[in-house]
Amino acid sequence: MEPAQVALVAVAVFTSAAIQSTTGFGFALLAVPLMAVVIPAEEAVVLSGLFSLLTASTQALTQRAHAVRPVAARMLVGALVGAPVGLAILSVTTGRQLRFFLAAVIFAFLVLTVRGFTLHRAGRAVDLGAGAVAGVLNTSLSTNGPPIVMALHARELPPDPFRATIAAVFTGSNVIAVVLFTATGRYDADSLTLFAVALPALGLGYLVGSRFRRRFDAAAFRRLTLWLLGLTGVVTLVGAVLA
Repeated sequence: MEPAQVALVAVAVFTSAAIQSTTGFGFALLAVPLMAVVIPAEEAVVLSGLFSLLTASTQALTQRAHAVRPVAARMLVGALVGAPVGLAILSVTTGRQLRFFLAAVIFAFLVLTVRGFTLHRAGRAVDLGAGAVAGVLNTSLSTNGPPIVMALHARELPPDPFRATIAAVFTGSNVIAVVLFTATGRYDADSLTLFAVALPALGLGYLVGSRFRRRFDAAAFRRLTLWLLGLTGVVTLVGAVLA
């Protein structure tokens, strides 16, 4: 691989890690399309799984005191149930159809949020449902963030509990993904070498994001989350149109 290609992968990893460290999500949203410019899309997805596992587990460990553990546990149970459903759906539908559906759900949620939709008294069903949808998306589109973000955002969780809880859920989901990728032989010598070379950029991006983290109060954090979720919807919709 040419040095310029390696450099672009490193920049993608750095930027995505900084966003993930600041908001708690968004790594795959940025990293996969950027890395796919210079490496095959499938390799970008499996590399993103490794990088995401490191960033999510680091956040989950360092911020574990803030996590809303019952919520995270229910979401992980839902994700485990949803994962095989996603594989089944993938065999009878197309990625393009799923992307249109995901974009529609995201935009509908944004409209509801603007109209004051909250989930202060959400029950177990909401957590299990969000986790299940995330599990379906994880194995069908390699995108599991939006339903978790929606559920936690609608609860109006403060920044620290939001980041800690979503990190715990992402850690469990990424473990599942990496195990599946490994079991199916998706990691080869080239991809692991690229992972090792870009690893310092991941650490640096995470540290930069942690510096910015405290600059956002609860209101600013919620606005940032909505903007990033909106960007997710736009990227998803564009991907569906161009597919």
